[in-house]
Amino acid sequence: MLTSDMQGFLSDLIRLGHESPPARFKQKALELLQKLIPFDMALWASGHTEGLKVHNVYLHELPQRMMQSWENIKHQDRLLASIIAHPGQTFDVYDFYAKAERRLLEVYRQHSGVFGIEAAISTAIPDPEAGLLEVMSLYRKNPKQRFSTAERSTKQSLFPLLSQIWHHNQIQHLKLNGSGYDRGFAGICDRQGWLRHAESGFIALIKAEFPGWLSPELPGPLVQSLRQNSNSEYKGRTINVDLSRQNDLTLLQAKNRGAMGLLTAREEQVAASFAAGLTYKEIAAELAVAPSTVRRHLESVYRKLDVCNKLELFQVLHGDTRSEI
Repeated sequence: MLTSDMQGFLSDLIRLGHESPPARFKQKALELLQKLIPFDMALWASGHTEGLKVHNVYLHELPQRMMQSWENIKHQDRLLASIIAHPGQTFDVYDFYAKAERRLLEVYRQHSGVFGIEAAISTAIPDPEAGLLEVMSLYRKNPKQRFSTAERSTKQSLFPLLSQIWHHNQIQHLKLNGSGYDRGFAGICDRQGWLRHAESGFIALIKAEFPGWLSPELPGPLVQSLRQNSNSEYKGRTINVDLSRQNDLTLLQAKNRGAMGLLTAREEQVAASFAAGLTYKEIAAELAVAPSTVRRHLESVYRKLDVCNKLELFQVLHGDTRSEI
């Protein structure tokens, strides 16, 4: 049974996910968590499992230079290696070192001790399908105030939820600042075409379109579309992907083309123009073809899509196809 403190935390966290700007979410979420698990400092980082590359980090009561220090010692840290090897489990730094031993290590002398980290619990949640990784560490300055077993268990239970709401917060914020429409399963990437967050349905669609693709770097054709302009569309064999750049991030929304994959490029043009309200003559003038050619294309479109009128055609072109995968 949930305690009143836990119920209050969950209620506040859900509200925060809906209302907070992404730039403030991690700070506010950690302030909520601090009421359940007292800590002095914290790190919440998002990155790629390949090479442990960090692309988003929030440091609570810690200087930014800590990350440069971390880069120098990350491959020597037993705590980091263990949380990556045991996804979802929360470990205490003293699971691996006695206090006297730890203070003699380079990891402590060059990093932890420099920043006053005397007690630490850490958790990692990798997403193997997307090649992404979330890490959260909570720290205390007083060496006599170890984290308790209950606090460790609480963090282990809550971090997956915190991560999910953080991802949802970013994706929904980009959708609202973009078209305002839900156009399929979503992913977020940076300017180089590396994934930041991705819904599982998005990963499944991309892998169906590009067999053998290994995330987190997007397939070449999508990266090419990304670099063409700030808002573009990739039309593939099995999927359509809308790309909408917002500052340094791009929202990608993918959906299964379904029956649309049966159409030729010209048939797609004719179908889209006709569904938008253009007449045979207007489409013919737009494409520099005869009206009779437009009629033949539409007959083929109706047959392939199994539709009988313009309304049904519009619904196929603009309907929600996410249930098809």
